[in-house]
Amino acid sequence: MHKGLVALILLAFISLPGCGFKDIDKRFLIVAMGVDQGTEKQYEVTVKLIIPTTLTEPGKSNFQIVSKEADSISEALELMRSDVDKQLDLSHAKVTIFGNKIAQGDMKKHVDWFLRRRGVQRIEYVAVAEHSAKDILTLSQKSERLAGNSLILSFGREGTESSYIITEYLYDFYERLLEKGRDPYLPVIKVRNHTYEINQVALFDKSKIKMVLEPDQTLILNQLMYKHPRFEVNIREKNLKVSMAVHKYNYRYKINTSNRSQPTIDFVVRLRGIAEESSDIRLGASRQEIERAAERTIEHSYLRLLNSLKKNQLDPIGFGLRYIATRHGGHQDWDNWKTLYPRVKFNVKAHVTLDSTGEIK
Repeated sequence: MHKGLVALILLAFISLPGCGFKDIDKRFLIVAMGVDQGTEKQYEVTVKLIIPTTLTEPGKSNFQIVSKEADSISEALELMRSDVDKQLDLSHAKVTIFGNKIAQGDMKKHVDWFLRRRGVQRIEYVAVAEHSAKDILTLSQKSERLAGNSLILSFGREGTESSYIITEYLYDFYERLLEKGRDPYLPVIKVRNHTYEINQVALFDKSKIKMVLEPDQTLILNQLMYKHPRFEVNIREKNLKVSMAVHKYNYRYKINTSNRSQPTIDFVVRLRGIAEESSDIRLGASRQEIERAAERTIEHSYLRLLNSLKKNQLDPIGFGLRYIATRHGGHQDWDNWKTLYPRVKFNVKAHVTLDSTGEIK
């Protein structure tokens, strides 16, 4: 009886498969991926492979670029396997960049593979290149210790914390492509003098790029979407030129549809800061004058951005989502919002408090 049981257990162990994973030294880790429009095929897919090294020095990041054209992303990766001697591993990819021409097409179709493919992280950063995604991946900054680390530090706010950089994740971008009331966006990466420049954002309708914001508008959108508290307000009036560093920021808004012919979205913006720079060393204006000038500057810049979004029928902030979430009419609420948004009037009221005029007394 016992011998039969032991034999049965041994047979069960023999039938078990071995480990399905390859050792780390037999795998190529993909840290970044780019998707461009191909010249002969539909896609040109580029991957940045990290080459492990015992020494990490600035400007000495070791990597390999592999690029293939194919009619699908899956086929391109399959073709790449014949160009390398190790297994390609997507589980460590942190950044995906789409070329500008690809972003002019149907992004739902291009993003679909990344959501279906096993091993792809849904929390990876996504962006759009000013021209080619391959150009972005090929670049290696002098300060970069690890391949692809510059972009990861920029988007993850572990390094720089720029108020001009708007981070977007794969899962959120895909949700915005499908969700009513919130439109998708992607940060724009440019190559300037052998380094990256990220200070603009591309806004999409539910499929392709509709407009690209200028840096000053990108700064404001970052405030409205994430309430980023660290930014500068540049006051440029006839007799007053002051730069104010904001360290506390908040806002709220209310959608008012009591007048159906003239619905309004009313903003109240509150911020505190200090004067950091002035064209006049004596800073002749009083604190109240600077506060009023800052309020006028903020109100004008906010209205300019909000009206531009309305004109292009774009809503990355999520006014439509707020509207349908606070009504109870079901699908009819969305139809109502589509007729209301083009007629919306924005009202912005800013309240600025200047804590000090800097360290100089």
